[in-house]
Amino acid sequence: AKIAISKDYFTKNKKKRWITNIHSRRRSQVIRSTYNCIISTSKSINDDNSILNCRVEGLEKKSPDLVILDRNLKLKKNLKLFNNMRFRKILLVTCINNSKKLFFFKKKGIKILFMNNLNSYNDFKNLFFKLKTKYSRILIEAGLKFTNYLLKNRLINNIYIFQSSAKLKNRGFNNSSSNILKKIKLKNQISVNLFGDKLYKEKL
Repeated sequence: AKIAISKDYFTKNKKKRWITNIHSRRRSQVIRSTYNCIISTSKSINDDNSILNCRVEGLEKKSPDLVILDRNLKLKKNLKLFNNMRFRKILLVTCINNSKKLFFFKKKGIKILFMNNLNSYNDFKNLFFKLKTKYSRILIEAGLKFTNYLLKNRLINNIYIFQSSAKLKNRGFNNSSSNILKKIKLKNQISVNLFGDKLYKEKL
Protein backbone atom coordinates (compact mmCIF):
# COMPACT_ATOMS: atom_id res chain seq x y z
CA ALA A 1 0.00 0.00 0.00
CA LYS A 2 0.93 3.66 -0.31
CA ILE A 3 -0.37 6.59 1.71
CA ALA A 4 0.57 10.22 2.35
CA ILE A 5 0.36 11.83 5.79
CA SER A 6 1.25 15.09 7.46
CA LYS A 7 3.72 15.21 10.33
CA ASP A 8 0.77 14.98 12.73
CA TYR A 9 -0.80 12.03 10.87
CA PHE A 10 -3.56 13.68 8.88
CA THR A 11 -4.33 12.34 5.41
CA LYS A 12 -6.53 15.25 4.28
CA ASN A 13 -5.97 19.00 4.13
CA LYS A 14 -9.04 21.21 4.45
CA LYS A 15 -7.36 24.03 2.53
CA LYS A 16 -5.40 22.20 -0.18
CA ARG A 17 -5.74 19.08 -2.29
CA TRP A 18 -2.28 17.73 -1.50
CA ILE A 19 -0.66 16.63 1.76
CA THR A 20 2.88 16.28 0.36
CA ASN A 21 4.89 18.31 -2.15
CA ILE A 22 5.33 17.87 -5.90
CA HIS A 23 8.59 15.92 -5.44
CA SER A 24 6.77 13.30 -3.37
CA ARG A 25 3.99 13.11 -5.93
CA ARG A 26 6.47 12.51 -8.73
CA ARG A 27 8.24 9.85 -6.68
CA SER A 28 4.84 8.27 -6.09
CA GLN A 29 4.41 7.91 -9.84
CA VAL A 30 7.83 6.28 -10.12
CA ILE A 31 6.74 3.78 -7.45
CA ARG A 32 3.58 3.06 -9.46
CA SER A 33 5.69 2.20 -12.49
CA THR A 34 7.21 -0.74 -10.61
CA TYR A 35 3.80 -2.38 -10.06
CA ASN A 36 1.50 -3.98 -12.62
CA CYS A 37 -1.79 -3.28 -10.83
CA ILE A 38 -3.23 -0.55 -8.60
CA ILE A 39 -6.30 -1.13 -6.45
CA SER A 40 -8.39 1.85 -5.37
CA THR A 41 -11.99 2.54 -4.41
CA SER A 42 -14.72 4.45 -6.21
CA LYS A 43 -14.97 6.78 -3.19
CA SER A 44 -11.30 7.75 -3.39
CA ILE A 45 -11.45 8.27 -7.14
CA ASN A 46 -14.73 10.21 -6.98
CA ASP A 47 -13.47 12.45 -4.15
CA ASP A 48 -10.13 13.30 -5.77
CA ASN A 49 -11.00 12.85 -9.47
CA SER A 50 -7.72 10.94 -9.53
CA ILE A 51 -6.14 9.23 -12.53
CA LEU A 52 -3.62 7.00 -10.69
CA ASN A 53 -1.26 6.66 -13.65
CA CYS A 54 2.38 7.51 -14.37
CA ARG A 55 2.85 11.01 -15.74
CA VAL A 56 6.63 11.22 -15.34
CA GLU A 57 8.23 11.67 -18.77
CA GLY A 58 9.31 8.32 -20.15
CA LEU A 59 7.13 6.27 -17.78
CA GLU A 60 3.73 6.88 -19.36
CA LYS A 61 3.64 3.36 -20.80
CA LYS A 62 4.45 1.96 -17.36
CA SER A 63 1.09 2.97 -15.89
CA PRO A 64 -0.27 -0.09 -14.04
CA ASP A 65 -3.68 -1.54 -14.75
CA LEU A 66 -6.32 -0.17 -12.39
CA VAL A 67 -8.83 -2.14 -10.32
CA ILE A 68 -11.67 -0.03 -8.89
CA LEU A 69 -13.63 -1.47 -5.97
CA ASP A 70 -17.16 -0.14 -6.33
CA ARG A 71 -19.49 -2.34 -4.29
CA ASN A 72 -22.61 -0.16 -4.81
CA LEU A 73 -21.73 1.14 -8.30
CA LYS A 74 -21.17 4.75 -7.22
CA LEU A 75 -18.38 5.57 -9.69
CA LYS A 76 -19.09 8.88 -11.41
CA LYS A 77 -19.31 9.11 -15.19
CA ASN A 78 -17.54 12.46 -15.67
CA LEU A 79 -14.08 11.59 -14.33
CA LYS A 80 -10.71 12.54 -15.82
CA LEU A 81 -9.85 8.87 -15.52
CA PHE A 82 -11.85 8.06 -18.67
CA ASN A 83 -9.71 10.42 -20.76
CA ASN A 84 -6.46 8.72 -19.72
CA MET A 85 -6.93 5.05 -20.55
CA ARG A 86 -3.98 4.63 -22.92
CA PHE A 87 -1.42 1.96 -22.05
CA ARG A 88 -3.57 0.35 -19.34
CA LYS A 89 -6.67 -1.73 -18.58
CA ILE A 90 -9.33 -0.87 -16.01
CA LEU A 91 -11.38 -3.42 -14.09
CA LEU A 92 -14.49 -2.39 -12.15
CA VAL A 93 -15.42 -4.73 -9.29
CA THR A 94 -19.03 -4.39 -8.18
CA CYS A 95 -21.95 -6.22 -6.57
CA ILE A 96 -24.65 -4.24 -8.43
CA ASN A 97 -25.98 -5.19 -11.87
CA ASN A 98 -27.22 -1.86 -13.24
CA SER A 99 -27.22 -2.61 -16.96
CA LYS A 100 -27.55 1.02 -18.09
CA LYS A 101 -24.65 2.33 -16.03
CA LEU A 102 -22.49 -0.73 -16.72
CA PHE A 103 -23.11 -0.28 -20.45
CA PHE A 104 -21.63 3.21 -20.19
CA PHE A 105 -18.48 1.88 -18.51
CA LYS A 106 -18.18 -1.00 -20.96
CA LYS A 107 -18.33 1.47 -23.86
CA LYS A 108 -15.37 3.24 -22.27
CA GLY A 109 -13.43 -0.03 -22.45
CA ILE A 110 -13.76 -0.91 -18.76
CA LYS A 111 -14.11 -4.58 -17.87
CA ILE A 112 -16.60 -5.63 -15.16
CA LEU A 113 -16.13 -8.23 -12.43
CA PHE A 114 -19.18 -9.16 -10.36
CA MET A 115 -18.79 -10.28 -6.75
CA ASN A 116 -21.69 -11.60 -4.69
CA ASN A 117 -20.36 -9.70 -1.67
CA LEU A 118 -17.52 -7.33 -0.95
CA ASN A 119 -17.78 -6.91 2.81
CA SER A 120 -15.80 -9.51 4.70
CA TYR A 121 -12.20 -10.63 5.04
CA ASN A 122 -12.95 -13.73 2.97
CA ASP A 123 -14.54 -11.64 0.21
CA PHE A 124 -11.40 -9.55 -0.17
CA LYS A 125 -9.13 -12.54 0.19
CA ASN A 126 -11.00 -14.27 -2.64
CA LEU A 127 -10.79 -11.15 -4.78
CA PHE A 128 -7.05 -10.81 -4.22
CA PHE A 129 -6.54 -14.46 -5.14
CA LYS A 130 -8.44 -13.85 -8.39
CA LEU A 131 -6.24 -10.85 -9.17
CA LYS A 132 -3.08 -12.71 -8.22
CA THR A 133 -3.57 -15.10 -11.16
CA LYS A 134 -2.87 -12.14 -13.47
CA TYR A 135 -0.90 -9.63 -11.39
CA SER A 136 2.25 -10.35 -9.44
CA ARG A 137 2.75 -6.89 -7.91
CA ILE A 138 -0.30 -5.05 -6.57
CA LEU A 139 -0.32 -1.59 -4.99
CA ILE A 140 -3.18 -0.25 -2.86
CA GLU A 141 -3.87 3.46 -3.26
CA ALA A 142 -7.04 4.33 -1.38
CA GLY A 143 -8.33 6.37 1.51
CA LEU A 144 -7.48 5.84 5.15
CA LYS A 145 -10.67 3.92 5.93
CA PHE A 146 -10.04 1.15 3.38
CA THR A 147 -6.30 1.12 4.09
CA ASN A 148 -7.07 0.68 7.79
CA TYR A 149 -9.35 -2.27 6.99
CA LEU A 150 -6.61 -4.01 5.02
CA LEU A 151 -3.98 -3.27 7.67
CA LYS A 152 -6.22 -4.55 10.44
CA ASN A 153 -6.84 -7.78 8.53
CA ARG A 154 -3.19 -8.20 7.59
CA LEU A 155 -3.83 -8.06 3.88
CA ILE A 156 -0.88 -5.72 3.21
CA ASN A 157 2.73 -6.89 3.16
CA ASN A 158 4.56 -3.58 2.79
CA ILE A 159 3.55 0.06 3.02
CA TYR A 160 5.06 3.23 1.56
CA ILE A 161 4.43 6.23 3.78
CA PHE A 162 5.10 9.71 2.42
CA GLN A 163 5.29 12.14 5.32
CA SER A 164 5.38 15.91 4.96
CA SER A 165 7.45 18.07 7.30
CA ALA A 166 4.46 20.23 8.24
CA LYS A 167 1.83 19.78 10.94
CA LEU A 168 -1.66 20.57 9.69
CA LYS A 169 -3.27 20.95 13.14
CA ASN A 170 -6.83 22.32 12.66
CA ARG A 171 -6.40 22.31 8.86
CA GLY A 172 -6.13 18.52 8.80
CA PHE A 173 -8.75 15.79 9.03
CA ASN A 174 -9.16 12.05 8.55
CA ASN A 175 -12.16 9.99 7.46
CA SER A 176 -11.02 7.23 9.82
CA SER A 177 -8.77 6.79 12.83
CA SER A 178 -5.01 7.16 12.33
CA ASN A 179 -4.20 4.92 15.31
CA ILE A 180 -3.20 1.92 13.18
CA LEU A 181 -0.82 4.07 11.13
CA LYS A 182 0.70 5.54 14.29
CA LYS A 183 1.59 2.04 15.47
CA ILE A 184 3.81 1.50 12.43
CA LYS A 185 7.36 2.42 13.41
CA LEU A 186 8.88 4.67 10.77
CA LYS A 187 12.46 3.42 10.72
CA ASN A 188 13.24 2.44 7.12
CA GLN A 189 13.55 5.77 5.35
CA ILE A 190 14.30 5.59 1.64
CA SER A 191 17.29 7.72 0.68
CA VAL A 192 15.78 10.18 -1.78
CA ASN A 193 15.69 13.97 -1.63
CA LEU A 194 12.06 15.07 -1.45
CA PHE A 195 12.90 18.62 -0.34
CA GLY A 196 11.49 18.36 3.17
CA ASP A 197 9.18 15.38 2.80
CA LYS A 198 10.25 11.90 3.86
CA LEU A 199 9.51 8.48 2.36
CA TYR A 200 9.44 5.26 4.38
CA LYS A 201 8.92 1.70 3.25
CA GLU A 202 7.96 -0.55 6.12
CA LYS A 203 7.47 -4.32 6.09
CA LEU A 204 4.39 -5.43 8.00
